[in-house]
Amino acid sequence: MAAAMFLSRIFEVASSQDHSESSSILVFTIFWTLCGLLMLVDFTGYPKWMKKYKTQPGKNEPVESGKLRHAIGTALINQLLVGIPVTAILHHIKIWNGFSYAPDDLPSILTVIVHLAAFVVFEEIGFYYSHRLFHWGPLYKWVHKKHHEWTAPVGIICIYAHPIEHVLANILPFVLGPIVMRSHLLTTWIWMSLAMQTTIVHHSGYHLPFLSSPEFHDYHHLKFNCNYGVTGWLDWLHRTDAQFRNTINHKRDKVLLTFTPASIQFPS
Repeated sequence: MAAAMFLSRIFEVASSQDHSESSSILVFTIFWTLCGLLMLVDFTGYPKWMKKYKTQPGKNEPVESGKLRHAIGTALINQLLVGIPVTAILHHIKIWNGFSYAPDDLPSILTVIVHLAAFVVFEEIGFYYSHRLFHWGPLYKWVHKKHHEWTAPVGIICIYAHPIEHVLANILPFVLGPIVMRSHLLTTWIWMSLAMQTTIVHHSGYHLPFLSSPEFHDYHHLKFNCNYGVTGWLDWLHRTDAQFRNTINHKRDKVLLTFTPASIQFPS
C-alpha cells in the first residue's frame, strides 16, 4: 500500500507538467543514457568482455568517429525538430480521444499487462508494413537508404533515419497502441520505456544476456531484404524471414539465460 501511494505521488508530480513535455523528457533520458553507454563501449573498446557478445565481430571496433558524429546529429534533429512537434500533436489527439492522466485513475496491473500486449501487436503491424513499404524501390532510394548506411548498426542508429521515415515508421507505430486503446499516461510511459530500450538493444550490435535478442534485426541490416518486423510473426506469416531461418543467426535468436555468448552456444 505504501509503495502504491509513493508511486501515485511520484506520478502526480510528473504528470502535473505538460504531458507531451514529460514524455519527451522520459524518451530523451532513456535514449541518451543507453546510447551514451553503448557509444563509450564502441568508441573505446572497454570493457573488453563486451566484444564476446558482438553480433558481427570485427565491425565497429572501434566505431568510425565521423560516421558516429553524423549519426548523433541526425538523432538530435529527429528528436528535437521532428519528434517534439509530432509528440505534441499526438498528445492532443490522445486528449481528444479521451485518454486519462489523472493520478487517482491509475490502471490495475491486469489492465497494464493487457494494454502492453495490445501495443506489441499494434506496433508490429504498423512497423512491419511501413518498413516493408520503405523497401519499395523509389522510397528506399529517397528515404530508407539512409538508415541502411549502417550494415552493422550501433544503438543510436535506431533513429538514424530520414524525417519522413522517423515519423511514419518509428513514431506512429510506437504510439498507435496507446491512442487506439485510450491508455492511461502511466501505461504509455511504461510502454515507452520498454519499447525504447528494445529498439536500442536491437540496433546495439551486442547480444547481451537476459536482454531481447538483436539477431533478427541485425540480420536485416546485414542482408536488407528480410526480417522487416519487430517480433517476427508477420515475417513468418509473409515468409519474409525464410532466408534468416536457414542461418546460424536464427539459432542464436533467443534471450540468453546464461553469460555464455550466443556465438559459443551456437558456433558457426
